Order: sequence, then structure tokens, then C-alpha cells
Amino acid sequence: MDQIHFTSPIWVFLLPVIAAGADILTGLLQAGVNNNYNSSVMRKGLYRKLGEIGCVVLAYLVNVAISLPVNITAFVSIYIVVMEIISVLENLSAAGVPFPVWILRKLKKAADKLAEDPDDQLPDQGGEPNEGS
Repeated sequence: MDQIHFTSPIWVFLLPVIAAGADILTGLLQAGVNNNYNSSVMRKGLYRKLGEIGCVVLAYLVNVAISLPVNITAFVSIYIVVMEIISVLENLSAAGVPFPVWILRKLKKAADKLAEDPDDQLPDQGGEPNEGS
């Protein structure tokens, strides 16, 4: 991730905002097509988007405050953009935009991977934790 650089620092913040906006718009589109507007779902989505942008800001502040060998702001920003692109494609699919089946399968697999608990992937360390640790 150290070799990924944005062409301008503003893109670290702007790209997730644009992706979140696209997700909101496609969410509204699919809700309109399917006639299932739900204000509480939209409100939760907006709160989530604000949290995502907050994470980018926090990552930036950590990068500024601590000299790390990795640009965590870029990582957080790219992660959010990928999540939003997946959500946009899901919204479009739910709205009836045709996608090849293989894309939908890959999309589902990617969304499932993003939702996985990384602790479930860790190998067993063998043994129980010590008392008092």
C-alpha cells in the first residue's frame, strides 16, 4: 500500500465523498424503481457515510501525528471507495440494471469478504490464555 499515492491530497477525502454520493443516488434510484422508500434505512446510510468520512479524517490525523511506514489514510480511503463501488453495483442490480451473472457472483463474493470478521481467519495459536494476562 506504500506504493499507492493519490495525485493530489484532496482526492484522499474527495474520492470517498464522491463514492458515497453515488451510493446514495443509486440507493434512491433503486428505492424509486422498487417503490420501497424507507427513511430509517436512508438515515442509517447517511450516518454510516458520515462515519466513513470521519474514519478518513481520523486516519489522516494519525498519519500527520505519527510517522508510520504505511499511508493508512490512503488505505482507509481506498477501502471505503471499494465498499461504495460494491454498494453502487448492488443498488443498480436491485434496480434492474442487467449485469452478467459472473459479475454478480464476484460482487457477492467481494461483499461477503468485506463483511467477514478477520479474527475468524486467524490460525489457532494453540493453548489457552494465561490467567492474569
